[in-house]
Amino acid sequence: MKYIKKIGIPVFIILLSVFLLFIFRTVPSAHLWNGYSAVTVPAGTNSVLIQNAFDKAGCKNIVFLENQYVPLAGSAETPELSLALSGLESSPYLKQRALYFFDKNREFQIYYVPDSYKDNAADAVQLLNNQHIAAALNASSSYPFFVPVICFLFAAVLVYFSSHKIICAVSLLLPVFFSCMLPSASAAAPLCLFMYGMFSATKVWRRRNAIPYLMRNVPLFAFSVLAVLFMFLNGIKYGFLFLLLAAAECAVFFLLNLIAEQKDSRCFLKPVKIIPAHMISLSTAKSLLCLLICSGTIAAFFVFSVAETRSGFGSEKEMRLPSPFGSGTDLPTIRDFIDWRWEALTFPYISLNAEYRETKPKTGDSVSFTQYADNGGFIEETERTITFGHDFIEQSLRAVEELTYPAIEKMLKDYKNASAGYILSSSRPLTVLNLFILILSFCAGIFFYVMQKYSGRIEIFSRMKNIPGEK
Repeated sequence: MKYIKKIGIPVFIILLSVFLLFIFRTVPSAHLWNGYSAVTVPAGTNSVLIQNAFDKAGCKNIVFLENQYVPLAGSAETPELSLALSGLESSPYLKQRALYFFDKNREFQIYYVPDSYKDNAADAVQLLNNQHIAAALNASSSYPFFVPVICFLFAAVLVYFSSHKIICAVSLLLPVFFSCMLPSASAAAPLCLFMYGMFSATKVWRRRNAIPYLMRNVPLFAFSVLAVLFMFLNGIKYGFLFLLLAAAECAVFFLLNLIAEQKDSRCFLKPVKIIPAHMISLSTAKSLLCLLICSGTIAAFFVFSVAETRSGFGSEKEMRLPSPFGSGTDLPTIRDFIDWRWEALTFPYISLNAEYRETKPKTGDSVSFTQYADNGGFIEETERTITFGHDFIEQSLRAVEELTYPAIEKMLKDYKNASAGYILSSSRPLTVLNLFILILSFCAGIFFYVMQKYSGRIEIFSRMKNIPGEK
């Protein structure tokens, strides 16, 4: 009974980690916009047919070209709105934002449906297809097989170089499973650092004082802390599932040790390893090679992620759709909207001879003008000043929320620092944070490689010719 209790807790932790990883598994979405799914139809399709399909399917608050207006509040008789409607402004924003409603080749028109109506959008697409209109819903998720495949190959390399191959292989099963359930390149990078830590820990398997030695090992401790930190940068869910994975790994080692003790108890002579853990170097030539391979693996994640985002692995005939994560195009951003709004509000009151009339606004720019209003039958004169700065930007973002129609600006405002462009409809956007995590993980691997290679602690007992050591 005591033995059953002894193995019950670690088995429970392992099963719990597997269960929660499966329940909270995540496949990176092919969504081009957070909160919206893109429905594409051939350009030139009768808009009445499309609207009828959406109405029958119950879709609401759709963002499409025909329901876009001048994003200014107020009456059409005001100087600001009337000039914006006239098209006399120098800013090309209102014309350029129309590009968001077509693919790069302008062969397909795009309708953005809120995710709350994603199922309804699928019904609308089916209705259109039944009418022989080639509509498609860009809301499916494509599984990034390269992430678990690379993790598996890296695990195989570690097992190959390990002096305890079976122990190492078993200890790396859960991390590979983690990469299958959460196949994100930015999460796989710190996971590889963790896998290398597991590989290093197996070097002192069942040696005296192994656990205290591993806990006091500064490089290994720093490696573990960085892996946890980088994983939490991916999100709270990733971080806590990673901590659960670490707990499950401890349970795996505990069970493996129990099995080894049970096996030894059946032997007439119990084998004992003479050399204690502190005399085993974790910075051997093979370890450094594996650390270099670890950095190369993270670099591979970076290359594959960037390549998939920019060009994709699909056919060249796939649609290239607007996304806030692209680059190198004329697609406007929310900053362009803010610049346009500044021009729209100040254009009627700026002298035609003003030097800064055709330039983008800078912080501190201001325009003052006189306004007149009817106050109880008397004409009242007031002075108004508009200043470009933080308050104006925040006011512009609030003005977007107050628009009474489903404006494209409501989608753009969630991507203040993004660069807009086109990406393949099946690719997964790569954020700045994802790149940051990948670069930090790669730098961490290279840093520890250089530090250990030139620390003078490689093969610390290689001079002891009569004591067998790992070479």
